[in-house]
Amino acid sequence: MSRCSFSSLPAETVFSILKAVLEDIVQDDMMITPEVEHQMLAGGLPFTHTMALVCRRWRDIVYSAPELWTRIFWIISVPEMEGHHYINSQLEKSGSYPIHLTIFNSWSHKRGIRVILHCIAPHLQRLKSLRMANFYEAHNQPHLDTLKGHAPQLQSLQLTDGKHIHHCTNLKSRLKLDCPALRIFHVDKIVAYNLNHEWLKNNLTHVESMSISFGSGSDGRTCSVQAVGLCRTLEAVPRRIPCLTLDNLQLSDSGMASINQAGVKIGADQVILRESIDALGAIEDICQTIVIEECDSIHDLQSISLPSSLRSLELVGCESEEPRRVPDTRTWDGDTVTVTNSHSSCIEIILHLLGAPFNDYSCSLWRHVTTLKLVANGDFVLDLPMTLLKAMISSRQGAAGQDNSSGKNEEDNVELESVRPLMVFHVHGGQPLSLEERTWFEKRVKDFVWDYKRK
Repeated sequence: MSRCSFSSLPAETVFSILKAVLEDIVQDDMMITPEVEHQMLAGGLPFTHTMALVCRRWRDIVYSAPELWTRIFWIISVPEMEGHHYINSQLEKSGSYPIHLTIFNSWSHKRGIRVILHCIAPHLQRLKSLRMANFYEAHNQPHLDTLKGHAPQLQSLQLTDGKHIHHCTNLKSRLKLDCPALRIFHVDKIVAYNLNHEWLKNNLTHVESMSISFGSGSDGRTCSVQAVGLCRTLEAVPRRIPCLTLDNLQLSDSGMASINQAGVKIGADQVILRESIDALGAIEDICQTIVIEECDSIHDLQSISLPSSLRSLELVGCESEEPRRVPDTRTWDGDTVTVTNSHSSCIEIILHLLGAPFNDYSCSLWRHVTTLKLVANGDFVLDLPMTLLKAMISSRQGAAGQDNSSGKNEEDNVELESVRPLMVFHVHGGQPLSLEERTWFEKRVKDFVWDYKRK
């Protein structure tokens, strides 16, 4: 096959490649916090400026393609007039194409926020995504009132302020955008607690993903009034939320009691709990999937009831303290557990809940689970407790095959009625297995897969 250099490609092909790269970056930015390399590239310049520096030919292509200027990424850390010039310049270069705007207020610059909001106000009609971070200095002022009007193309709206989330005093909602096409909505607790319910009904008809951040560490504990208010806010969303992420939502016992007394629940098809699992007991019974991410207290699953109709539980990047007691009788009737990139301490807790003996007691609280998947992605390598793993599989087999007319095990500890054996066991990224060990698993599990990391 003949070879050609990248420089010999037609201008249309180069443009198509650059556009595809930009679209991937924008899609990532809409869903998650942008990666560092997506924020500001070589020399502190955004994507299009960087591409224009490659060579004269690329510069000509970039400057003649308004579609490549539609991602505007600005960190407010410069004098007011310089920021005004930059925003206006890129808005002009983007022509009439939909724009994706990201603003980071790096040092609480009040005037910078005001200038940029006034710049983008005339362009709301073509705003496709908007993310603002560290804007509460402006939130305490009427600057956000500038962002009002019809934004028919806006699909992603993210408003967060990690720097001032515990210090904002003006809680009046100033969100007045009319954005009926919104699919992705990410806010922090201050915005969430004070959202106008009528605004939610008018703008979240098509929402697919909603995230609420509650700050970092232990300072973000949610009081009783806020907990009930949060549930009522979620109830005001006009459709059942397909995916809801609650980042470090910490609920006290009084908060849970207030939720139960008010008769409200947290509702969504899939709920992602990050860092804290306090809210497990507040999730409504018809939730289908719960994902627990980056949590170091998985041992608390021993004493928290899971929603009755929950079918699937996933744990990602989790750890646990060593269990010190026999788990409480908190049964769960789901059928699938997936553990990804998690510490062996987390896996041990899950194995105990699935039926591995604990201090000579045989427990099987999650008696209907038939599928267990242990996964290592990237460079992560699973460290699996083989003895405990085999004990869990054997324990479930014995409980499923023995006569349990009494509904109790020999120690009269935990009900074992209708315990099902493990039918699907997949390991991706574990340690190598000997032939003897592989044969042991294959004899006891119908669908068995064990892939190990090759160095």
